[in-house]
Amino acid sequence: MKLATRSFGEENVGIYFGWISAAHQRGAASAAWIAGLIRVDLGDYFLAFTLAGCLCIIASVMVLFIGRGTKLQPVPVVA
Repeated sequence: MKLATRSFGEENVGIYFGWISAAHQRGAASAAWIAGLIRVDLGDYFLAFTLAGCLCIIASVMVLFIGRGTKLQPVPVVA
């Protein structure tokens, strides 16, 4: 929540955090569904686990770059 507050400001952080959580849940559901497809097609989960591990390594490298560089200013919402 603190990263969302820092990135988007305090005014609408609840809405942004909700969308972030929804996107996370959609990604988790998609990963489980794709793993099931791989299991049905190939007969085991080895490829699914290998892909998940590779994606975790990529995500961990991306996390190292959070907060680096210039600080983004929140974009004002025009109503």
